[in-house]
Amino acid sequence: KGSVGRKRLDWGGTRRARAGAWSAPAMFGFTELEVRTYLILTLCGGLQILINQIEQPYARSLIVCDTPVNTTLGAEPSGSDHCGDRLHVIGEGARLSGGGDSLENCGRFIITLFVSGFADSHGRKAAAIVGWVFITASVFLFFLASFIKPWAKVFFIAAQGLQGMSGIGLIVEIVTRDIAAQIGGDTTAVYTRKNGLGMFLGFVFFGQVLYIQYAGITEFRPVWACILTFTLVVLVGLVAVFPETQAKENQQNKDRGSIVSIVKNEFGVYAGMLKNSQFMRCALLEGFFNNASGGFNIIIVPWMMAMFGYSQLELLMMMMPLAFLGFVFNGLVPGLCGKYGHRRMWTLCYWTDKIIDYGGIPFLTYSVGWMPVPVFIQYMRSPLGGMGNIVEASMAHLIDQKDSAKWAAMMQLNGFFTGSMFSFLFSRVFNPEATTQVGRLAPFMLANFIKIGAVVTYARGLHSLYLEATDKLTASASDSAAPAAEDSDKKKD
Repeated sequence: KGSVGRKRLDWGGTRRARAGAWSAPAMFGFTELEVRTYLILTLCGGLQILINQIEQPYARSLIVCDTPVNTTLGAEPSGSDHCGDRLHVIGEGARLSGGGDSLENCGRFIITLFVSGFADSHGRKAAAIVGWVFITASVFLFFLASFIKPWAKVFFIAAQGLQGMSGIGLIVEIVTRDIAAQIGGDTTAVYTRKNGLGMFLGFVFFGQVLYIQYAGITEFRPVWACILTFTLVVLVGLVAVFPETQAKENQQNKDRGSIVSIVKNEFGVYAGMLKNSQFMRCALLEGFFNNASGGFNIIIVPWMMAMFGYSQLELLMMMMPLAFLGFVFNGLVPGLCGKYGHRRMWTLCYWTDKIIDYGGIPFLTYSVGWMPVPVFIQYMRSPLGGMGNIVEASMAHLIDQKDSAKWAAMMQLNGFFTGSMFSFLFSRVFNPEATTQVGRLAPFMLANFIKIGAVVTYARGLHSLYLEATDKLTASASDSAAPAAEDSDKKKD
């Protein structure tokens, strides 16, 4: 019995031994568990960034009209080989992309009802694999649309719907919370490392988007063939390398009931959580307003293309340094929190962001030099990018670990529900041929009017709760720093 016991300990050991192995540093401050999960999940996120960034130029390449394409040397490209009217291509492409984005959000809403329960009953790894199968099928439909032109728009919208059915974004949040709970200690550092790696790989994939724009590609078959190959490689990685992160004590063996019973059970759980938590109620309402105003993002690039006459490549070149700045500034706010306290930095960053947001509205149709004011505003906000790490870390103190998966699902559902409506709405409000100031600014005015509801909800229901959570973050960071300081002193002695 003793030899068998030792053999078992050497193979996997007790849960404590495994947790110690997971939390041991592997490289660049990442633990082994973080390397095996974040590397694959950030590749998934990077691929989705690439797909999302080329969806709009791909949509414009599908637009057909009676205006012939100007093929003379030096002529401004319209974005489509089948229509020479640039503003028409921009407007119709935005509407096609907006319709596809609405269906994508519908797909996200539907699948999220099942993902959290599936991840609880079958494990995080199984949920990630199933989700990535949907992404692979989506890419295949995009690829197929380039061959069957009469059905291209149908395949385009259906592909976006399948992409929404993946649930990968929710799985990333669930896995990150699992890792933060298993590693323990400074939860802000866990989210900072994860977001930093995501920003780095996002920067890499963003460079590929720039090349596609620079090449002026209107025939996307080679592009989709490469992406399809990469998605299959990632799928193999999920099967072969990705570990199971769910704690054994949280695993549930749920019966596989009917679809109606599963959905009913999910909504019953959500209702119980909202009834017992003021934070959840207010955060869900704030998220509704923020996500509704975020529907504007679907037309921000086409809006600047029509307003300022830039191509998408030129706009992406302007915005490319933002990805690098996001990577650079990712640790700025958490670092300042260590010096000045989480409470003070939270308050300063939140209201600074709102002042920048609303203060720039009257100047949105102008440029700072050659840079449109909407892009310039994003540069002004880039030092605040690390605030997202504080938001996510605060959630670890405001939401019980056992409720984290359901809460993440609830917030995702909130975003997808609003996105399914407001992406379509903003694509219809956008008029690339508007001549009046009101007509040009209509999407911005609508978005910022909706955001007022988020600010009021935060001020009345969330401000004090977040401040309490930031105090706990400061305390946990101090507790984690104390042993490290003692070890350093011992080494010096």
